[in-house]
Amino acid sequence: MISNKNTYIPKDSQVPNDWPHRENSRMVLVENILWHVQIFIKEDKKKRPLFMLIHGTGGGVHSWNEIVKNLHSKANIILIDLPGHGFTQDNFENDYSLTKIAFLLRKLLRILEIQSIDLVVGHSAGAAIGIELCIQSNLQQINQLIGINPSLIPPPFSYNMLLNSWLSPIATSNGFTSILSIVTKNTTMVENLLASTGSELNPQQKKLYKRIFSSNRHLKGAIQFMASTDLSELLNKSRYFKNNSTFILGKDDPWIQINPLKKIIYKYFPSSKIIENPGGHLMHETYPKKISKQILNIFIQS
Repeated sequence: MISNKNTYIPKDSQVPNDWPHRENSRMVLVENILWHVQIFIKEDKKKRPLFMLIHGTGGGVHSWNEIVKNLHSKANIILIDLPGHGFTQDNFENDYSLTKIAFLLRKLLRILEIQSIDLVVGHSAGAAIGIELCIQSNLQQINQLIGINPSLIPPPFSYNMLLNSWLSPIATSNGFTSILSIVTKNTTMVENLLASTGSELNPQQKKLYKRIFSSNRHLKGAIQFMASTDLSELLNKSRYFKNNSTFILGKDDPWIQINPLKKIIYKYFPSSKIIENPGGHLMHETYPKKISKQILNIFIQS
């Protein structure tokens, strides 16, 4: 069960009142981080499983908007805006490493009095965070992991050329991200970025991303998170990963290409299952019913 005693309903200045599932939003203060979470609980005579969904770099709770509607009939769910993302507010600026983020998530779970999670579902970098969280928990808190297009390999060279210019100290400064947030409001930059994922989002989904990318705080957090991520460190710890796991891969993902990704999974996570789907990097947003059904089937069969 999730405790609400340390949470409060956000003000409109903290979370817009028209944000998806705003009625489920709560703010949780844990030391110097004011977390935005969304909690979905149904009272039931039978114990319902608990799923935690972790978005990727540049995403937020809105990334799970459609999927949560399908999963909530079978499970209680917690969504989180990661530090530096969405409507979560934090005061630290340098360490957005996978190790640090997972450590902070464990503190959040303690405040919410969550002792165990039946399933963690992570998309892209959220899957990498989920793996780190499983390693830190050492089978004591998390039972199973599903990674959707997990970011376990760097992007292709052409994408790296673009991203590297964003990851310099200049790019992560307040001045640069302030300018960039203004640019995203008045250009097609966000639309072009979304199109490069190989997933065709609907107009409402695009609008949500454009709104969130107009936030200086969100942009800075996403860029700093990319700059802090060390995939080699995570892969070197993979021998400590003991959880049941499944990776759902998009055959048409240009950001995390399926063939090199499969090689990494076979090498570092040999006991994991792999499911291949048509779809791009954001296939959980473009095919929410299909992905939800796969998630539930994986969970039931485990």
